Amino acid sequence: MAAPRAQHAGALMDDGSVAVFGGVNRNGFVGGSERYAGGAWTSLGLHGIQGNVTEAVTLGTGHVLVRSDGSLSARLYDPVANTWAPGGTQTVFRSLPSMTLLANGKVLVAGGTNLATAELYDPQTRSWTATGSMSVVRRAHGAVLLRDGRVLVASGFNNVAGEVPVAEIYDPATGTWTVVAPPLVPRHYASLTLLPDGRALLAGGFTAGGVTTHAEIYDPLSNTWTVTGALSFARNGAMGSPLAHATVLASGRVLMAGGSDGTRNTQPAAELYDPASGTWAAAGSMATGRENGTANLLPNGDVLLAGGYNSNPTLTFHSTVERYTPAVPPGPAPVLDVLPLLQRAGAALTFTGTDFKGATGTSTPQLQLQRAENGAIHTWSPVSHTANSFTSPALGTLPAGLYMARLVVDGVPSVARLVRFTDPVGTPMGTPGDGQATVSWAPPVDTRGNPPDGYIVTSSPASAGCTATAPLTVCTVPGLANGTPYTFTVQAQHPNGPGPLSVASAPVTPGTRLYSGPTPGGGGTINVVVGGGGATCTLIGVDTYATTPPAGAPPQLSFPYGVFRFRASGCVNGSTLQVAITYPNPLAPQTEFWKHGPATPAAAATWFEYPGITLSPDRRTVTYSITDNGVGDSDSASGVILDPFGAAVLAGNPVAVPTLSPAGLSLTALLLAALTGWGRRAKRFGR
Repeated sequence: MAAPRAQHAGALMDDGSVAVFGGVNRNGFVGGSERYAGGAWTSLGLHGIQGNVTEAVTLGTGHVLVRSDGSLSARLYDPVANTWAPGGTQTVFRSLPSMTLLANGKVLVAGGTNLATAELYDPQTRSWTATGSMSVVRRAHGAVLLRDGRVLVASGFNNVAGEVPVAEIYDPATGTWTVVAPPLVPRHYASLTLLPDGRALLAGGFTAGGVTTHAEIYDPLSNTWTVTGALSFARNGAMGSPLAHATVLASGRVLMAGGSDGTRNTQPAAELYDPASGTWAAAGSMATGRENGTANLLPNGDVLLAGGYNSNPTLTFHSTVERYTPAVPPGPAPVLDVLPLLQRAGAALTFTGTDFKGATGTSTPQLQLQRAENGAIHTWSPVSHTANSFTSPALGTLPAGLYMARLVVDGVPSVARLVRFTDPVGTPMGTPGDGQATVSWAPPVDTRGNPPDGYIVTSSPASAGCTATAPLTVCTVPGLANGTPYTFTVQAQHPNGPGPLSVASAPVTPGTRLYSGPTPGGGGTINVVVGGGGATCTLIGVDTYATTPPAGAPPQLSFPYGVFRFRASGCVNGSTLQVAITYPNPLAPQTEFWKHGPATPAAAATWFEYPGITLSPDRRTVTYSITDNGVGDSDSASGVILDPFGAAVLAGNPVAVPTLSPAGLSLTALLLAALTGWGRRAKRFGR
């Protein structure tokens, strides 16, 4: 690094690079940040806040949220644009709080200074809001996201009790804290790390009796703490930034490096904790003993240790950087081909590459997904695999975060590919027009704190497509061929890349058979597109809307949006028409869709609730199909389709409709007469 620094923050980013932010050195607060990629460091410029201790976390958007104890203002670093932006204003100054990325993509900042309060950062609104308070004031405590999405905080320090003898768990679903079993040895500046099996390791730190080698494990299922093997060296402020976790390696072992003892002697020797045996073993030594620096796991499995300081014999801040390379068993390492960053939430992962079956050609690879924010490792066996391919089972719901996806064969891990998980957009719906189609969709249900900033629509067969800027969820695809059916897929565009593709829409067929007319009372215009049926299929006898129930309709129905009827002739015998009716305003939630015609093929014509209706996400466009001499066709002649249709509500569910103007009243009277005529002409039209 260019600048010596300690008590700074480090963060792994979506491209696998590591950035360090803020901190302090002999000259005071460090205002600049740096990025490590390709073996070199580059400046990220001034981050715009200052403080003695800095914390950072990479959000679902790929931006890094940075805060410090010297400012209420947080900052956002955009690694793609290499720019800084405001990150909102915190509710209070905090020194040495915990900072945890939650499963939903928000960030929990708890405690600090002499505070029991907590607050949440929402990356979608870039704002801070208060949440439930802890039961006790604490700072310099440990915090970790558990597998079930709750947050465990343990011990810490305050000005009344000294070392805090309390642990508690935050539930994001309720915004409240619950006191749980207390740690066996209260401490602060300790390491709290989530193990691969879901338990949490609390090790080292400063106790009432001084810096300790004591380590213990919390089991969230039994709500118990148990003693495990002691560290070989007493240490607090180990590498990993002031309040971060030790580093979980691909093997599941935990690397503890650096830190200082009770007389502030820094410890160059590192050690590894083995969860299987509950013991620590030597892991070599850093060239320079130091404390309160950063330690970040890299995609290739190495650990990057940067900065820090020592105060004995003299106060020295370090800019030196070291890498720890863990030992792995002999044998070929699997190699993974590139994956898109954003993957479909809950779905299986499929990899291609080489050496997926190990040296013997018979081994079974395992998929590991390791959450970069706290080291949690999830493991899956394959549904199918070859030497060059691997398919996992469906992954289910995983907490928000950046994951290292790696395959492990005979204990040998691949270099990880970085992935995030998000929902796709809802199934799109196309509304046909003349040489075009308007496509609408619902935004992703859950983006894990990574909301889209736009959308791309693609047609099949291919055309020009269209784009929309969020929050819009509709656009029009031009250049389509009338009479050709098209399907559409939509892909959300996130700040850090394209999301997964949507399911394809139902087919729609653009056409030139168009109709526009007034709604009841002239309160707007309805637009109708009828596609399909062949080139000679022509609309005749189009009737506009009226609100009075048509002849033969059930008396409990009202038709506040009116009834529409068209007659098409010259159509291909047995062909199907696609009908899209767009209303000027959203339809009420209680709206039902009724047609006149045979409810089953060859049955007598009657009014019935029509199946297969699709309503657009904005509740304005109704789309359905009607087949010549099929369900709902009120004309029995081949090649002729008669289609009365209405959006109705049950009596007692009033829906506001525009007041009828005098002209509208006249129009309605004429239409009522026409509707009455439908009943008199029933036999003539095959009803």
